[in-house]
Amino acid sequence: MLSFTVVSLFPGMFSSPLNHSILKKAQEKGLISIDLVDLRDFAKDRHRVTDDYPYGGSHGMVMKPEPLIAAIEHVRAKLHHPRVILLSPRGRVLTQPEASRLAQEKELVLICGRYEGIDERVKSFIDDEISIGDYTLSGGEVAAMVLIDALARLIPGVLGNVQSLDEESFADGLLEYPQYTRPEEFRGMRVPEVLLSGDHQRVRTWRREISLKLTRERRPDLLRRARLTPEEKQRFRAGADLYLALVHYPVVDKNGHVVTTAITNMDIHDIARAARTYGLTRFYVVTPVKALQRLALKIVHHWEKGYGSRYNETRKEALSLVRLNDTLDDAILDVERLCGVKPRLIATSARPGAGRTSFAVLKDMLIREVHPYLLLLGTGWGLADPILAQADYILEPIEGDSDYNHLSVRSAAAIILDRLMGKE
Repeated sequence: MLSFTVVSLFPGMFSSPLNHSILKKAQEKGLISIDLVDLRDFAKDRHRVTDDYPYGGSHGMVMKPEPLIAAIEHVRAKLHHPRVILLSPRGRVLTQPEASRLAQEKELVLICGRYEGIDERVKSFIDDEISIGDYTLSGGEVAAMVLIDALARLIPGVLGNVQSLDEESFADGLLEYPQYTRPEEFRGMRVPEVLLSGDHQRVRTWRREISLKLTRERRPDLLRRARLTPEEKQRFRAGADLYLALVHYPVVDKNGHVVTTAITNMDIHDIARAARTYGLTRFYVVTPVKALQRLALKIVHHWEKGYGSRYNETRKEALSLVRLNDTLDDAILDVERLCGVKPRLIATSARPGAGRTSFAVLKDMLIREVHPYLLLLGTGWGLADPILAQADYILEPIEGDSDYNHLSVRSAAAIILDRLMGKE
C-alpha cells in the first residue's frame, strides 16, 4: 500500500477528487491511503497565521517557516520512512518514469505551497521538489492531486485492466495512438480499415506508426528519449531534431554594414514548402520590425485560415510551420521549450573560411545524434559576424562549377535541406 499525507492550507479542496472514480475505489480496496493535514493547526497565534511579508520587499506573501516545519516534524514522527515532497515550480518535472519511481515508495508526504512560495529555510526539511509543468498555479493542491492520481494508477490492483498501463501515453515514451469504438461510421467518419481487419500484426504496426507520427508532430522532445529501432531513428528522429531560422537581423549588406532586410512573400512560401518536404517541425522568421511581422502574419493567415486554406491545402500545411520571432534568441528558446535542451546552431555563409563543417559530417550527426539543431539562413549578404561567432558549426558553402556564387536564400535553403535530409 502507498500512503499519502498531504499538508495544505485548504484540505477541503481534496474532498471531491479523492472520493470519485479510481481514487475512491483504490482507497476502498486498501491499495492507497490519503491523510489530509491542515497547516493552520500548527500555527501558534490565535489568528492561525501562516504567512507574512517577504524580507527585501516584494509583492505578495510568503509562507512562514514555523508552521510548515512543525507540520513536517509532526508527520515524520507518525510515519516510518516518509519521503517529503514539496510541490514547487522549481522542482524536477514529473514524467512517467519519475512517477514509476515514486510509486515504489511506501510513504509520501506532499507539501502544498501557496502565495509567493515558502520560506527558503523550510527546504532543509524537504527530501525532494516536484513540478507538474512549466506554468503557474494558485497553489500546490492541484499539483498534489495530479501526483496522487499519476502514482495511484501504477499501484497493482488499482486499474481493472493491468494491460492498459502498457498501452497508455508515455508508457513507452511515445504519445498514444488514436482509439475508436462503435459505431463503425459516424457522420461520414469511418473507423480505419486496419482496425476492423482482425490482423493483429497489422494493427500493432499501424498503432506504432501513428504513435511515432503524433509524437514527432506534437512532442518531438519525447523522441529523444524513446526506445526506437534503427529504422525508426532514421525516419523520425533526424527530421524532428532539425529546425530552420531565416534571419533578417542582424545581417550585412554588400558594404559589410549590419542591416535589417525586408521580408518577402516568396522566401516565406518557398522555404516553408522545403521545410515541410524534408520533415522539419518549425520554420522561424526572425525580424524585429513590427510592420514586417504584420506583413508575414498576413501572408501566413491567408494560407492557414483565409481563402488560401481552402484553395490549396498543401500550401496551408507548409505555412503552418512558420513562427515569427523578434530575435534569434527567441527562436532558440522556442526550440529549447520543445526539446528540453538548447539547440546547437548551424550557421550558413557563402564566404570562404576555415573550420567549416561539411554536409556529409553534419548529415551523419543528424542521423546518429538526438540533440536538436537550428539551421540559420541569412538574408541580404549573409549573417553578421556576431551570429557566426555564436554558432556551434558553420556549414561549408554551396559551390557550383563556376565563379558565380549568388544564390537566393530560398534556393540555398532547398539545396541545403536536400543534402542534409534528402534520400540517397
